[in-house]
Parts: sequence; C-alpha cells; structure tokens
Amino acid sequence: MTIAPAAADAAVPAAEPIEALLDAVTALKAQQKQLEQELEPLLEALSAAMDAGELDPAFSHNDWAFSHNPGRLSYDFPLAVQQIEQQLKAARDVAIRQGSATEKRGRPFWAIRAPKAQALPF
Repeated sequence: MTIAPAAADAAVPAAEPIEALLDAVTALKAQQKQLEQELEPLLEALSAAMDAGELDPAFSHNDWAFSHNPGRLSYDFPLAVQQIEQQLKAARDVAIRQGSATEKRGRPFWAIRAPKAQALPF
C-alpha cells in the first residue's frame, strides 16, 4: 500500500486505521460486485415482464420506486457530419492550448476496481 508522504512521516500505528478502512472498502466493493451479478438476471426478468405487459415502465413496490430506462440514445452520423465534428474537436484543442477555454471539473469521486483475478477466499 502507498501512504501519502505526510502520513508516512507519522507514527506507524496511524497506517493501521487506513489499512482497516481500505479493507472495509474493498470487502464492500467485492460484495457489491457479487450483488450486481445476482441482480442482473432479475432485472432481465423485470424487462421481460414489462415487455409482456405485466409491468408498467414506472411503478412502486414496498415503497421502492422502479423506473425503466430504455438506454441512452446515440446516433451514427454520415461522413460529412463526422468531418465537421473533427474540425470542431481540432478547434477545441486549439482553444485549450491557447488558454481561451474555461476549465470546469465535475464532482470528485473514487474509482475502486477489483483486481483482475480475485483471490480465493481461503
């Protein structure tokens, strides 16, 4: 584990709460991944029930609100539009390099990914 320089200068016991925090986060993320895998076929069954007319796209059950989202709509544009898009991207890059573009940043967040091969639980 890598500890920030300021934390590395502190006494070694300070790392133990960080280890516990990281262990708790990674354990919950592993549980979350397992739950998402279990949830996927259930969501597919909900979609099938909606397609069969057994469910509305929006409803509530036991105070839980369900809302079906058909997915993000996207388009494949003809070559002429793609070329204009490339010109726009080039103009944006120039504006960034020249400093005339105003930088904006979204809300900060943590990205936590499981290792490629999960260690066996024993």
